[in-house]
Amino acid sequence: MKQHGFTPIGQTAATVTQGSPSAVGSNAGQTAVAVSPDAMRVAAWLAKQTPADMDTAAVSRASQHGVGLRVKLEGRYPEGGPSYMVATACEISPTGDREAALADLRNFLTPAPIRQIEAWLAELSVLVAKRQGDEMEEGLRLTAYASRLSRYPADVARAVTIGASYKFWPTWDELEKRCEALTSPRRVMIAALERGPLPPEPEYRAPTPDERERIQALIDGMFPAGAADEKQAAMDLAMSRVKVPTGPMGE
Repeated sequence: MKQHGFTPIGQTAATVTQGSPSAVGSNAGQTAVAVSPDAMRVAAWLAKQTPADMDTAAVSRASQHGVGLRVKLEGRYPEGGPSYMVATACEISPTGDREAALADLRNFLTPAPIRQIEAWLAELSVLVAKRQGDEMEEGLRLTAYASRLSRYPADVARAVTIGASYKFWPTWDELEKRCEALTSPRRVMIAALERGPLPPEPEYRAPTPDERERIQALIDGMFPAGAADEKQAAMDLAMSRVKVPTGPMGE
């Protein structure tokens, strides 16, 4: 993705995030409507991008604020369906302007206007086979799909409608799974920025001889009538699992 493509998001981030959260996107389960002129411009720009490019752009924007993001992806392999990747976590560097990065990345969730989503759905309807209903049924279907797709970023809504290939009209369950997977990297990035860096893992060391003796005494007390081999097995199991943190608590 070209570097100059990041500029519109950066220029409008401060203005858009001052408005209602619905103006810059939301998680599934909430209806999002782009209402401000700035949000409309961001949505139009997003609609010209691909989700993969936007994930890369999100990491790049954060790095420009001195914040490093590393997303963890896991594969999903449903029976009877194609495999896909889902973001499950994100590591964040402890330095940088986290609030500025968060303000920018929230804009990457900006949804497309309902009318634009309806246009994509209308285009999809003439490209795939589907059962024809009466005018009222078709209108209800269009409204239901469009309102649900407005919960997702504009690039994601476009990608799962006219940016994908279908033989038959997709069910909402099919579209929702695709939307969730494509949106997940940005969601975990934003969640990590909101949460901040996780505390460092404590350092561990093996138990000292004195600590081994105390563990042995505990096992002897728990199994006073146990055979020697049983006690040894319990000791081996305890020693294979027990590590003592370094520092005052472990000394």
